[in-house]
Amino acid sequence: EDYRKGESGALEKAVSQIRELVTFYPAHIEKEDKHFFLPVMEYFTKAEQDIMLARFYEFDRNMIHEKYRKVVEQFNK
Repeated sequence: EDYRKGESGALEKAVSQIRELVTFYPAHIEKEDKHFFLPVMEYFTKAEQDIMLARFYEFDRNMIHEKYRKVVEQFNK
């Protein structure tokens, strides 16, 4: 938004933030997947795991659609 408004330094700020995310996310995702999610799943039965995963997939599928629906609405304004 700042870039669209022509604000000075907006592009540099965005590039800096993207670089920070590129550095942060791989380690964060590895920690979440390998050192949290999988060990925690051992506390649940197979049936409980299946239910949680099904709910997660449903939530995730809907969340991404909702996010981009809002993006499109903003562009249409």
